[in-house]
Amino acid sequence: MLDDLIFYFPYIGILLLLLLGGIGLPFPEDLTLILAGQLAFSEGLDLSLLFGVCFIGVISMDAVLFHIGKKYIRIIFRYRFFRRIFTPRRRVQVKRQFKKHGDWVIFIARFIGGFRAPVFITAGTLKMSYARFLFLDILASLFSIPLFVLGSYYVGQKFEGIAHGLTTKIT
Repeated sequence: MLDDLIFYFPYIGILLLLLLGGIGLPFPEDLTLILAGQLAFSEGLDLSLLFGVCFIGVISMDAVLFHIGKKYIRIIFRYRFFRRIFTPRRRVQVKRQFKKHGDWVIFIARFIGGFRAPVFITAGTLKMSYARFLFLDILASLFSIPLFVLGSYYVGQKFEGIAHGLTTKIT
């Protein structure tokens, strides 16, 4: 069903994967961005529209994570799923990184899958201003989204060139 959605409505499908992955379902953001780049290459999707869709999906879910940390931190630790992700050790480690490196933690977390959610939720618990969080997240996203999408787009081109060269030599 989801693959049909991506096939027939690729922009909506990519957005949906980013949103579902952002709430914890097994659709990693980085892999979805790589898929977006491959679809742009193989299906001729409009890269600027695709960047917009990816940007909306990524930033909106990051804002949700931050909001959860800011408003619902006591409630989320009642759930085993969150306690497994946000172990006491991990919370202390992230807080220590915030004290040591400040805003850079938000920026760097954008590039490290599995580290994002704890960092963004912790930023909310530490009462970071929403405007500052969004600024840093948007700034980092301006680098990370093109990196993944264009990276896979150009890798697709290279593989196609190599495959074409191989088939030419074989025939």
